[in-house]
Amino acid sequence: DDFSDNDTTEETEAPDATVPLPQSEAALLVSQLRSLEPSEMAGYVACLVADSPRGGNTSVLSAFQQLTSDQQRVVQSSLLSLERLSEIQNKYSVDETARKVQLELGTCEVVTAWTSGCTWNEALEISGSAPGDLVRILHRVLDALRQIGNLPVNAVRSMDAAAGITQEESTGIHPDIRQLCREAATAMDRYPVKDPLPFEDDDEEDEKEEEESAENVDENNIE
Repeated sequence: DDFSDNDTTEETEAPDATVPLPQSEAALLVSQLRSLEPSEMAGYVACLVADSPRGGNTSVLSAFQQLTSDQQRVVQSSLLSLERLSEIQNKYSVDETARKVQLELGTCEVVTAWTSGCTWNEALEISGSAPGDLVRILHRVLDALRQIGNLPVNAVRSMDAAAGITQEESTGIHPDIRQLCREAATAMDRYPVKDPLPFEDDDEEDEKEEEESAENVDENNIE
């Protein structure tokens, strides 16, 4: 029976050896991102888009320790992807002024807390930032979450690293990640951060397209 179990395990894991390492690392990162809560996703996105806090004295280690365990795993996996990106940038001599191969952990805690429902005073205390600076940080994260949440979904999901299939091109953002970003943005969008811009509505977009088509027809008839 023991040998039988081992054989089964080997058969399950064998296909991974045929998949390029960067693809396996990306698949792991996607899986970890899908396991996050909306508030944790917001905090992670903050790491991607936020600048270093003004006058921030928090060390990287201290900021990392403030993350949830799931966020810590995602950050560790992200660092592998960033190393790959840095290698490619070096290979093709990408202008250093156009690069940003880093994660800014200093704002993750406050963004996660705000998305979880903490009060404005609590957010100010956590961040140690001036109100205007904090609003700018939260607005930037909110905007990024909305952009990710509105990205088109590629329906092709058969090219999976776990299935041992080598992936030649991106499958697009995973629907679960897209939904997490939408939920996180909704949770963040409250006073004094509240932004009146809603998510794009498919029905509204269809109506706009119909109106534009009708206008084009009218213009053609006039001509």
